[in-house]
Amino acid sequence: MSNPVTVVAVIRARPGKGPAVIDTFREVSPLVHREPGCELYAAHLEQGGDTVVMVERWTTRADLEAHSKGAAIARLNELNEGLRAGPAEVLVLDPVPLGDERKGALPI
Repeated sequence: MSNPVTVVAVIRARPGKGPAVIDTFREVSPLVHREPGCELYAAHLEQGGDTVVMVERWTTRADLEAHSKGAAIARLNELNEGLRAGPAEVLVLDPVPLGDERKGALPI
């Protein structure tokens, strides 16, 4: 059995537009949460800044690929038009468990 796929997406908003970008995710997240294989899709806003970080977990790589081509992401891109400072940086990560097994890796 393969491990779930963890993704971190970093979105840099135009100055002052971080909360507006969060609002776009607020609209789209319920749709993403219903997608097959979505285990986690959680937004984080930099304290005092305009960087949004999405932490995601997908059951399979195929689920992630379907998500990236789906209607929710198309809608998100529409909503973010003019709000982002550039394209998102998307990192697909492999787990590297360290130290205490309960604290050194995301739960599987």
